[in-house]
Amino acid sequence: MKKKNMYKGKVMMTLSLLLAVLLLLGGCGNGQAGSSAESGVEAGAGAGTAQTPSPVPVAENTEAKGSGTRVYTDAVSREVEIPEHPQRIIAHYFAPEMLAIKAPIIGTNYNNAKLSLSDEELADIEDIGGDGINPNTEKMLSLEPDLILLPDFLEAETIEQVAQIAPTVVMSYSEETFARLQKLGDVAGLPGAADEFITEYNAKVEQKREELKPFIKDGETASAFILHSDRKLYVYGPQRLGPTMYEAFGFKQPDKLAELTASAPDALWTEISLEVLPEYAGDHIFLVKPSESEEALKMSEELQNNPVWKNMPAVKNGQAYVVGSRWALNDPLTLDWLLDEMAGVLMP
Repeated sequence: MKKKNMYKGKVMMTLSLLLAVLLLLGGCGNGQAGSSAESGVEAGAGAGTAQTPSPVPVAENTEAKGSGTRVYTDAVSREVEIPEHPQRIIAHYFAPEMLAIKAPIIGTNYNNAKLSLSDEELADIEDIGGDGINPNTEKMLSLEPDLILLPDFLEAETIEQVAQIAPTVVMSYSEETFARLQKLGDVAGLPGAADEFITEYNAKVEQKREELKPFIKDGETASAFILHSDRKLYVYGPQRLGPTMYEAFGFKQPDKLAELTASAPDALWTEISLEVLPEYAGDHIFLVKPSESEEALKMSEELQNNPVWKNMPAVKNGQAYVVGSRWALNDPLTLDWLLDEMAGVLMP
């Protein structure tokens, strides 16, 4: 509690000084409100390269530092003294991972978390969403966290502001799903929980793969697309839906998509024209709706009524599936959920 009060006192002092400066500027008549650029993270952003889940080394990032704390080197090479077993974690953009390892999370960004989690799952977690992608620091301070987790796409200034509240660790947002889970488990003091989740996930993969043997032929291909809100068509790389299509269920990429992936292995998606869509289409194709809005549904219907779509073999064979936006996420809870969902549409 002494350290918590120290962080809280530092922030209150900083806020008091800032208020005094603003009042002084206001008295001179020269105050001017700044504008912040609006930006966000798309439902499909921040993916890592798909690969078979396996333990990753994490010990090199830690160093003992007194009783009950240790030093952790985060994704942007900051050395942070953190509690060995935090009890009040704010995870900005990492809520599914925290729930997967049953970590004591008290706050998160609802705008992002609700893409994967239900209201019931978020019932005991406070919303710390603020301006755009940045959290509300006043809300964070009021929750009295003992550890804060931030994604590495935030500006350094935001990170330093948040770090005045409690020990703050920056984590890679684009890292492969289960490697990220391992590291988050380590930071949260629960490395065994991450291992347990991965072991259970791999067992479920084997179960679903066995169930699907009668429905997936050797060498069959699959690919995924999204018709985004900008009305442009994109083909996904292996990062999204790929862990399930390719790694779990054994589909292959169509030759054209494999060539594209080889030339741009880190690309989340690539824009294509409607005319070349059949070149990237597999024996099975998944079309992701960006949302359930009226406009998104209208765009999806227009594409499905287009002759290019209708004449593709996958469509004629009843192996084209229009799916919801959550299918394009790659957090561990969604990947586990997707084993059931994709298996469900593949089995007649």
